[in-house]
Amino acid sequence: MQNYFAKTSITSWLVSIPEQKLRFELVDALYNTPKSILAATIVALSIVAITFAISGDSTYAWIFAGFLAVGIARSGTLLGYRGSRHDVEDTAATSRWERRALLGAWAFASLVGFAGAYTVTVHPDSNIELLVNSCVMGYIAGISSRNASRPIISIGQVSLTAFPFIIALLWRADLVHVVLGVFISVLYLSIIVICHSVFDNIVSRHTAFRRIELIARRDTLTNLWNRTALIDLLEKRLSGAAETGEFVTLILIDLDRFKDVNDTFGHQTGDIVLKEVGDRIKSIADTGDEVARIGGDEFVVIVGGADEGKSRVKAEQIFATFSGPFVVGIGQHFCGASIGYAIAPRDGSTVEQLFRNADLALYEAKQGGRARIVRHTVAITQRYGRRVQLEHDLQVAMQNGELELLYQPIIDPRSGRAICCEALLRWSHRSLGPIEPMEFIPLAEATQLIVPIGAWVLATACAEATHWPTDIGVAVNLSAVQFRRGTDLVATVVDTLARTGLAARRLELEITESVLIEDSVAALAILEQLRDHGIGISLDDFGTGFASLAYLNDFPFSKIKIDRKFSQGIDTSPRTAAIIGGIAKTTRDLHIELVAEGVETENQLERMRRFGINAMQGFLFCHPLPAHELRKVIGGPILSSAGKRDIIQPRPAIAGPRKAAS
Repeated sequence: MQNYFAKTSITSWLVSIPEQKLRFELVDALYNTPKSILAATIVALSIVAITFAISGDSTYAWIFAGFLAVGIARSGTLLGYRGSRHDVEDTAATSRWERRALLGAWAFASLVGFAGAYTVTVHPDSNIELLVNSCVMGYIAGISSRNASRPIISIGQVSLTAFPFIIALLWRADLVHVVLGVFISVLYLSIIVICHSVFDNIVSRHTAFRRIELIARRDTLTNLWNRTALIDLLEKRLSGAAETGEFVTLILIDLDRFKDVNDTFGHQTGDIVLKEVGDRIKSIADTGDEVARIGGDEFVVIVGGADEGKSRVKAEQIFATFSGPFVVGIGQHFCGASIGYAIAPRDGSTVEQLFRNADLALYEAKQGGRARIVRHTVAITQRYGRRVQLEHDLQVAMQNGELELLYQPIIDPRSGRAICCEALLRWSHRSLGPIEPMEFIPLAEATQLIVPIGAWVLATACAEATHWPTDIGVAVNLSAVQFRRGTDLVATVVDTLARTGLAARRLELEITESVLIEDSVAALAILEQLRDHGIGISLDDFGTGFASLAYLNDFPFSKIKIDRKFSQGIDTSPRTAAIIGGIAKTTRDLHIELVAEGVETENQLERMRRFGINAMQGFLFCHPLPAHELRKVIGGPILSSAGKRDIIQPRPAIAGPRKAAS
């Protein structure tokens, strides 16, 4: 029974077919030693030729012809292999090349075995036998070991050489030949053991490397593909699609509000949610789809063969998996997703292009309010290209003199004179022309350029205000990014006033509610420091967003500016009029100055007057003007005592939004 299992084991080992990648590598190795094949052929031909010359035996001529034919055939096969393209996944081709290598090796080994057996039998106890026997034993011991990595080839090769040679030695039945036959038999068995050991080691090492490689290509948390593996898979898909014309869709998924889950309930809960996200996405993946996690809360799906419609359906299926809560213990957590996708070849034929465009679509989805699916379009790329250009050019816009300040007066309707002028930042791009503040201010904030630009705006506006009548102040907008600098902001403002010589009472700093929402405690401390220096603080765009009356109670504002949409609606909406009336009464009781923005008609002016609003700003009075034009305007009344505005022609080049933060 033990012998049976041993034979079964040996047989299974001999005919075993390793995993395809390993098999391909082993077969490739067979064709990577052309020098050894050539050397063996030359040596064999030389020995047989010498033997024929000494003995004159014509059989050796036939053996010589056999070696020559086999050598030519093996060389041709070798050249054919090296001149062909090979696919590691092509099992049929691998088997075909392996069979050719096997037949060549076996044919050569059979000729060696026949030559040895023939010489022992026909030319015993001669120099010819000594020469041939030495070569045969050297071949058995050495040359065949190069194929130890493939048992069926190496064992067959050694067997075809050793068996006829051993039989011939034992057939002689004398002591020397029998001892030599026994020695070669032991050598034969040793070679089998060595081949078995070598092959097992190769397979074991390959298996271990494959396991390590798999671990290196898998995300340890979700067991999905990681970024490295995903890029390899995508490259293969795109390469195949280029030949077949197949569509390849790349879907990027970014979780919404996952940071809240992670920060509130801990990383352990976050990890459980991420695992379930991976499971949900895999549950709707079809055969051939690849799913990966490439970042903290970023997932990717590769879909092959899906056109526009199917790609959209797949994205919607993924999006729908986030509709239900993620249950962790006894708690339920809701976590949505934003999705962007791109389709090759239309959106790119390389990994870089497809990833970039899918990422742009994802960015568009998140910027548009999250929980959206966005397919990449040319327009998205164009917007991104413009954004990148503006970000780059904004770096040098101030040095190139492309930034300038315009000033729009705030009028007291009782006197018709300007009581303050708001500084408004404008950018005249050297090639694109005027850039709207609503476009470039967010870029300046995102890149932190708003800090040096804001300091320049403050210094320029304060310096310009020193040329105005002393009863006219200047208002400068502050960004939330500037406010985050805390005491540095206070120091910058105080230092600017000292350098320009502008009295602190003439400076108004305008902020929006975004400053207060981010960190109300820190904001209050900074505002109080500024007020302690005698600087006025205005709350801009009051009545929009989340603006609350609580701000009027909690923060030391000296001025409130009603957003222009209320001024525009005062003519047609009784509700708007009632709101403005309420705000006017509240600020009057709190001794806070109220400014109405966006006043553009005589009727709006009159309605505001009736509410007792004594500070107004808008196109009815004056468009934003450059400094040299403003000085001519604010020297006298802009609004006559009768309530009629003087004719002030705006500079034609001024365009874009009426107002923008600096």
